[in-house]
Amino acid sequence: MDQKIKVEIDLFGHDLNCKNTLSKVITEGLVLNKLKFHERMTRVSQQYCDRAHVKMETFEVSDTIIEQLSGEIKVGYRWDSYYDFEDIQHFDKVSENWPFSIKNNKALFELDLPELHVTHEL
Repeated sequence: MDQKIKVEIDLFGHDLNCKNTLSKVITEGLVLNKLKFHERMTRVSQQYCDRAHVKMETFEVSDTIIEQLSGEIKVGYRWDSYYDFEDIQHFDKVSENWPFSIKNNKALFELDLPELHVTHEL
């Protein structure tokens, strides 16, 4: 079963025809609402390492592409993991393009949630 995460960023009161304004408002809205994307970022990171923990303070938006009623935003964030019994630490940076649509004065992000990998420790 495909799961999605849906997050809306309000654009009301902003000029929807000005790409610079939209880019700024959507970028700021994404940063303010980054915790709403935590589950997706965690699941993506855990595809690299099942013990990955997202470092939310590293979340950044590096680029925005806006078309007529849609767009894409490039985000990046870091994760790390620690294996206590072996004293090993892993870390990496994830870069993703998140598509969005613009409807009813809102930027709507509908992103797939990767399958959750549950690990059991003995």
